[in-house]
Amino acid sequence: MKFNILAFGVAVIYLGTLASTLPDARAPPQFLAKKRPRGCDCYTISGPDLGYFQHYKVWDFRAVDLSKHANLNLSEPIDNGDEDWNDDDEGDDQENDSPRVHESKDPDPKSLVFYKTSFERDWSSQNWERRGTPISPVLMVNSKHNVFLTRDHEKHDPLATYLVLRTTRFSEYTSTAEIETRLHNIYRCSLRVRFRLLPASSVISQPPHPEEWPPRDPKRHPTAPLNNKTTPLHDGRPSDGACAGIFTYRDQTCESDIEILTRDPPHRVHYANQPDYDFAADREIPGASTIADVPVPWTSWSTHRLDWLSNMSRWYINDQIQDAKSYRVPDLESMIVINLWSNGGLWTGDMRIGDSIYMGIEYIELVYNRSSDAFRGYYMSPSQSHGGHQRASLTNGSLGNRHPLEPDNKDEKCQPGRQGRECRRKKWRNRPLNEFCQRPCHVDEL
Repeated sequence: MKFNILAFGVAVIYLGTLASTLPDARAPPQFLAKKRPRGCDCYTISGPDLGYFQHYKVWDFRAVDLSKHANLNLSEPIDNGDEDWNDDDEGDDQENDSPRVHESKDPDPKSLVFYKTSFERDWSSQNWERRGTPISPVLMVNSKHNVFLTRDHEKHDPLATYLVLRTTRFSEYTSTAEIETRLHNIYRCSLRVRFRLLPASSVISQPPHPEEWPPRDPKRHPTAPLNNKTTPLHDGRPSDGACAGIFTYRDQTCESDIEILTRDPPHRVHYANQPDYDFAADREIPGASTIADVPVPWTSWSTHRLDWLSNMSRWYINDQIQDAKSYRVPDLESMIVINLWSNGGLWTGDMRIGDSIYMGIEYIELVYNRSSDAFRGYYMSPSQSHGGHQRASLTNGSLGNRHPLEPDNKDEKCQPGRQGRECRRKKWRNRPLNEFCQRPCHVDEL
């Protein structure tokens, strides 16, 4: 009897140990999801200038529930005003209580077009075309179906996802991708995008070609093949002929860029404040652009950062500064644009017919001011402005023992998801307009 009890105990321990080593189909993501910090009056950044920004937004695509988004009710009109971007709008992509207007044919989709998700309320995927010219001879057609969320088959986490921008070359045109912030009055910001250009041999789950593309004769406009199988990713670089861009944009003379050309070596990145070319003199403008060889190839996941400050633009990779410019720093309210495109011109080159190029994005993080905030300029005492004292002020002073990222228990609680949206907007409109930044949060320590 003693032997049987002992054997049973050993068996239970063994089975428990074995079960703990098996992969959990619903295991939590293998990373910490980024969330908006709480209790901050303003935000500072690392680098030579702390900056002082009044707003923070983050869009994390690394663990998106595609099945839930496939059934969201997005029938309500999208508000294009800047109120759609109040700082307390966290959680609208977690709308478990939204009514379902349709059921997804696939209860667990492997990919989902971006315009059918709640992220489209902050970012607009573009759907327009640009005719060919002698300088850019290939018709370029932006399609909403070229921006989608997909499973990350490279990770062993079944919940892992990321955002994809796709461009495909057809015989008569190139189908391209672009997303723009719906907020157009951003005025100074620090933008971070964690992305990679996927290797040429990568095979991802993706939505089919859209029906709204220009009608085509199958004999003259062959459809590029889609790779829908799931295979491991391999080293390598995408084919030549495309440009990936991340930039602030008001117009062609008020713009700050990060650009990657797929024909370049994988460590090469282009930084510029526009305009960077004098067409009348047919020459590049000195000091406007830089071709940098960076420490991390753009075929690997890395965080690219652009700081748009009052008198300086700075560019980073993984918090390592790469370039800085005082020439033509943008001075007008702008939006943020991310795109992947090709028009057959001298800048991008041309893609081979049938080729597709993909840009994967894990998250977008933005601290920013708006032109409408100009009257709310914060005052910081000299001790707060100094870097060493700045860090100490994050947990001392007016906060008492409360951590700056914790919500104030006295605040009214709003319901999560769409039901609490108007409550959060009301709180944002009625927030006190303090002249002092008493509770700064350092973004790079979040």
